[in-house]
Amino acid sequence: MIVAVIPAKRHSGRLADKNLLVIDGLPLVAHAIRYARRFKSVDKIVVSTDAEEVAEIAARNGAMVHLRGQELGGETPLLEVYRDVAEKLSREKISFLVGIQPDHPNRKSDLDALVRYVKDNGIDDLRTVDRHGKRNGALRIMSLRGLMADPPLQTSTVRDDCINIHTAFDFAMAEQEMSAYSKEITVGGKMIGAGHPAFLIAEGACNHMCDLGLAKEMIDLAADAGVDAVKFQTYKAERLTRKGAMTYWRGKRILQIEYYRKLDRFGAPEYEALFTHGREKGVITFSTPFDLESAEMLNDLGAPLFKIASCDLPDSRLLKCVAGFGKPVILSTGGSTVEEIERAIATFFATGNRQLILMACTLSYPAENDDANLLRIHTLKERYPSLIVGLSDHTEPDEHMAIPALGVALGARVIEKHYTLDRSLSGSGHSFSMNPEDLKKMVQNVRLAESVLGDGALGVAEAENSARNSARRSIVAERDIRRGETIESSMLGMKRPAEGLPGWMMDEFIGKRAKTDIQADQALLMDMVE
Repeated sequence: MIVAVIPAKRHSGRLADKNLLVIDGLPLVAHAIRYARRFKSVDKIVVSTDAEEVAEIAARNGAMVHLRGQELGGETPLLEVYRDVAEKLSREKISFLVGIQPDHPNRKSDLDALVRYVKDNGIDDLRTVDRHGKRNGALRIMSLRGLMADPPLQTSTVRDDCINIHTAFDFAMAEQEMSAYSKEITVGGKMIGAGHPAFLIAEGACNHMCDLGLAKEMIDLAADAGVDAVKFQTYKAERLTRKGAMTYWRGKRILQIEYYRKLDRFGAPEYEALFTHGREKGVITFSTPFDLESAEMLNDLGAPLFKIASCDLPDSRLLKCVAGFGKPVILSTGGSTVEEIERAIATFFATGNRQLILMACTLSYPAENDDANLLRIHTLKERYPSLIVGLSDHTEPDEHMAIPALGVALGARVIEKHYTLDRSLSGSGHSFSMNPEDLKKMVQNVRLAESVLGDGALGVAEAENSARNSARRSIVAERDIRRGETIESSMLGMKRPAEGLPGWMMDEFIGKRAKTDIQADQALLMDMVE
């Protein structure tokens, strides 16, 4: 008999009532039960608990309940909990016991296949590990002797890179992993995520210099270049900076409030006109709000998408406000610690909004190429696999506009880069922004990168078949071979095309006798020898 045991105590040291937390309408303990019920190899499912609430959930979901004694409470090793269940069931009837901890709800292992594996290989204790080789509690399969031996006789590990819930952040990421938005997000009819073209944003910021005609022209030329979206920035100087704060970017140092007062003159009428113009041009138009009032105004105007700038990642109030609109949000992570990023993610998810995109970014204007650190894209994807990751590129435009395409090659599904009509203008971020010609190159290069990247699948591609058949070689006779003659290596060669047998079969002919005369240059077949 194979018994699945789900240990589910009431209290947890780091996350209160962890096993009772709900994802997709089910408590974690119920997810564990339903996982076990999927597999034919499991004969019995037992929930070991010290809590009536857990016992009720277990019973409702068709599991047997074992109320453990107080001596098995607290930080008792799980092995003792498993042995306790085995004693309760009469261990002589158990062939294998499968431990399934509820705090790994998105486990991916095929339990039936793993049971076959431990049986076929005589393994007494199989444990799952994460991508770093660290043991987790997704699954533990023990033979009876493995359960009772200390230490087990024959151990092994298998990878199951699921989330291990210890904290509120872990729980938020598990919720995200198991939601539809972990795969793709829809904005204005466009799909963002793996398997879809990279979502390209021309970051207009305030390079329109508060000239509505200039802003519309930026949208027009961006649409001609083939971008998906044009983004601006929305703020009021008095709400953005204190009076004595100096500028921090390249150029003459002046008071920030003087700088931003020249760029904050657009209000609701202007943004409404820009959003309308963008729709007419088939380009998603939105803006980054830098304060609550700006966020509310943009939402009232129907902005389909929001961006939170790197500098505002720690602003939980603004993040909650924007997330509360229930629309997709792009969050830049430049200049942020891991702790700050994860606090922001948890704050966002706590609103119930799951439509979050993280952007790798270097918070420098402009960013030197040596500081771009595009591998942050890979790091974010590795650390937060359930989130869509993009690149906010602050480097100066290079001649070939290669950097955004490199970002896509590294897995960025969203690209954002500053954009102006004329880099020689002053008064905003024109100097490090791409112009319309740069923008066209960027779009072309990104789409070229996507075209050549493919899907990474190994095997013979359809495009390779013709060359494979013509350029590969077959085993042939180097000279005439008479019937009855013993074949030696020197009698055989490899020649195109691949109409006969492959070279790895040549040893099958050596030392065998020819059943018939074989002409020089003739492709060999197995029925020609004996």
